[in-house]
Amino acid sequence: MKEIDYAYAVARIRANESSLLTTADIEQLITAEDYQYALRILEEKGWMNPDDSGDVDSALKKQSNNTWQLLTESSPDLGELDFLIVKNDFHNIKAALKRFISNAFDEDISGNDSFITPSIIVPDEIKNAVFNKKFNELPDFAKDAAIETYHVLIQTADGQLADIMLDSMALNETMAKADKTNNEFIVKMAELMCVTANIKIAVRSARTGKDRQFIERALCQTKSLDKASLIDAAAKGLEELTDYISTTPYSEAVDLIKTSAAALEKWCDDILMSHVENAKYKSFGIEPLIAFYIAKDAEIKNVRIILSCKHNKLPPETIKERVRKLYV
Repeated sequence: MKEIDYAYAVARIRANESSLLTTADIEQLITAEDYQYALRILEEKGWMNPDDSGDVDSALKKQSNNTWQLLTESSPDLGELDFLIVKNDFHNIKAALKRFISNAFDEDISGNDSFITPSIIVPDEIKNAVFNKKFNELPDFAKDAAIETYHVLIQTADGQLADIMLDSMALNETMAKADKTNNEFIVKMAELMCVTANIKIAVRSARTGKDRQFIERALCQTKSLDKASLIDAAAKGLEELTDYISTTPYSEAVDLIKTSAAALEKWCDDILMSHVENAKYKSFGIEPLIAFYIAKDAEIKNVRIILSCKHNKLPPETIKERVRKLYV
């Protein structure tokens, strides 16, 4: 698509950017006297409906789905945005297979937390394909993943193996869909998404003593962080892993890895935000749409983090350390 083709979409995104939470809004939530007061603030901002009875999870899912609906209505080529959500399809394959193996299907999955939206494939279609073993009814990327993982579960009953296989497939498909766009901004975005995922997987694997075979299955291929070197380092332990990462373009992650898992998670999310920041100055092209999605995703994470901290009565100073970088 030509950049000018996105003029209408960018105009809609710009109009909706004013609804994003500001730094002052986040500060107000952080300093709210308690959890219930934070919920009231969100009600005032239109995030919570008084009739929801404090159903935070549903409210946050609605925010995410509304954002994707906006992009669906605005974008001239929604396929160029598939790389942002394809991981949800792999999650849904995982959920469907596990429920099928355990004979735990419900008649209606629309309200089941096991399935995530937005997604490329309607969750019901994945459920039906798995339940009826009609994998060929799924798109190729989902069909192959579902078949391979189904056989692994049937033959080994190893749920953890199925999880890491699907997670790795999801990352590889994210890169594949980004590469198909031939858009430098999108390819770089997908690269950062996969690199940060690989770092988190490698860190968890090193801390829990996972073997080389496990790590190799779990990681995906990236251009800026060598997979083989990451496997070698993670298999040897956390010290060797941080030594290796310190030699890469992602060396700033080392201090965060040594600090805490929460600090590393924040760094990973903030890297994505840093990549899309300049999109706010573009009048045409797909970049502002991607930036808005990433901004909204970070915003939802921030609200979830703040409410969780408030629920556990953590001090504002601790909450501020965990809050993600804002777009606005």
